[in-house]
Amino acid sequence: MTANAENIWKVPAYLPYLQPPLTDDAIAEAEKVIGYSLPQELLALLRKQNGGYIRLSLPEMVHRSIAGIGPHFPSLTDFDWDDVQEYVSFTLHGLVPFDGDGHWHLCLDYRANPTQPSITYIDVECDSQRPIARSFSDYLSMLTLEVGDEYIVDSVELPTLLSTIEKTLRTKFDPPDSWAHGYPTYRAALGTKREPQWLWITPNQVMRGFVREDDSRYHELKDLLPGFGLRYPELSASSWIVQATDEVRQKVVEAFVKCQIPVQALRDLIQGSE
Repeated sequence: MTANAENIWKVPAYLPYLQPPLTDDAIAEAEKVIGYSLPQELLALLRKQNGGYIRLSLPEMVHRSIAGIGPHFPSLTDFDWDDVQEYVSFTLHGLVPFDGDGHWHLCLDYRANPTQPSITYIDVECDSQRPIARSFSDYLSMLTLEVGDEYIVDSVELPTLLSTIEKTLRTKFDPPDSWAHGYPTYRAALGTKREPQWLWITPNQVMRGFVREDDSRYHELKDLLPGFGLRYPELSASSWIVQATDEVRQKVVEAFVKCQIPVQALRDLIQGSE
């Protein structure tokens, strides 16, 4: 899978992290602020969605978002190395962070080439830096879709799915909770109070964007991305994603088989679609 503007952004989009739609004037102003021209491959992503969480990531790295261009956090132009430079032994001038948490940053690195940035990972606390890719294009080619031990159920109505599993596994699903991810999560307890185990079922088709009601910008953002999208475009809109803790995962799969509900490993389906 090659990362591009059509497959890199996570669905649903976390609306507080989106900047206003990208314009040529905004690009020109951003490049004036940072002092360098931004890679065309990065701008192509931001023209599709101006910042936010991504569904692809660098292997074995905590890299989950790309900052957009605009007035809201996180923004490509909202950084200042003046208070950080004294803590590291290498120069920070020429680095433009596009992800990070203040302790680490993934950066466009213009220090060796002011027109063609490489990608560099820096850790301020550890006073370390590490090259990641020779260009933003090479960085995109390194991104992968991380798939865990999820399973997929397709073409089964939700009430039938929930009631069948409740009867088979002798459990009860909690009321759906959408706070964490912006889409309903159905959770059932399978363990004991001393050793809790869990089963979760979530939809593949979800709202395109979400913002929590307690967010100060809720009324401004809630209708920003209307309609529905797919968390995994490789799967159908009628798919349900099934997750379980390690100790009960096989028990859950066997329950689906016993009920004659077809279930497949998400990893197999994703790999088969590439």
